[in-house]
Amino acid sequence: MNNDYNVKFLPKTQFAVFDFKKNKLPFVLNNDVGYLNILRKKPFVFDIYDDYVIVVPKNGTFHYQDLKDTILNKKKFNKITSNLDTNNVLDIFIDDQVIYVSYVKKIDNCIFLYLAKSQIDLIKLNFIDIFKSNECMSRNIQSGRIQKMKYYDDYFILLATAADILNPNKNSKQDLKPQNDKSIYGKIISINLKNYNYSVFSKGHRNILGLSSINNVILSTENGPRGGDEINRIYKDKNYGWPIASDGNKYVKDDAPPRGYKDHQDMNFEPPIFSFIPSIGISEIIKIDNNFDKNWQNNYLIGSLFGKHIYRVRFNEKFDKVNYFEKIFVGERIRDLKYIPRYSAVLMALEGTGSIGILLNKN
Repeated sequence: MNNDYNVKFLPKTQFAVFDFKKNKLPFVLNNDVGYLNILRKKPFVFDIYDDYVIVVPKNGTFHYQDLKDTILNKKKFNKITSNLDTNNVLDIFIDDQVIYVSYVKKIDNCIFLYLAKSQIDLIKLNFIDIFKSNECMSRNIQSGRIQKMKYYDDYFILLATAADILNPNKNSKQDLKPQNDKSIYGKIISINLKNYNYSVFSKGHRNILGLSSINNVILSTENGPRGGDEINRIYKDKNYGWPIASDGNKYVKDDAPPRGYKDHQDMNFEPPIFSFIPSIGISEIIKIDNNFDKNWQNNYLIGSLFGKHIYRVRFNEKFDKVNYFEKIFVGERIRDLKYIPRYSAVLMALEGTGSIGILLNKN
């Protein structure tokens, strides 16, 4: 407890006390998670459609409930049938009447990253693939976060991909794909919604588990190695340095030099806005509107997996500096976050119990 001096435990925060409860989801089952698939948790992602919350466990089934019932902690969900063929959903993103899903498909001894879309129908979803990777990966695919942005006169889906962080290169466990322009991995790729052509938007990423795009301010949260979880502002055609630069250290034995990485600025890479040392297992990032709480103005929330906290963060106007953050203990791994303005509610995907965490400000 002494190591958590002044860290607040929900429902308490530094300046307010909120209402916090958990809505356990019976259809979210134990699955392997983590880089080595050595954790058995209950992972799921979710998004909001009109007055409904749509929940997708890792196994690729779809479930929905009226948002009001979610807030009231009611347990009954309805199932949506779909033609999606996967046992590894990475993310979902709902844009008006369309739902996008990033997922993993296994073919023979290879696994591939896919992005599919469907018009929303609460009876049945009919997905078509709009992006298919053609690179064989032999190990688990991480990342897959989805956002939408407008660039000049066109709209694009941003899809985050991860490095093959478990693929050793001699003794250093490095992967060169993030610096290889012919590879989609270790990148954010942009997919044109007119014709589904794609290109690399940014490169040099390790494992992005959080992505936000608001008024063309793109922020990502990225898992570092041993230390060095990052918050990055994403710019088109910028290089974020992995696996050459990081504020963390390599996973190598104590007697194996060198342990560190290069400095971003020394190598002309885009430096992070902020690095967490030690790592927190950083996950999703979302914006909170100014109606939630008078002390939470212009704030973002960031989740963490291993750390089991949420972080209330405020950036400066240029989004090149963290002005402050508050660490708030939740007690479970948080994989996904959403803010619901009409209910002044923050929803969290809690994968220890397979529950939606509901944070309400009733003031």
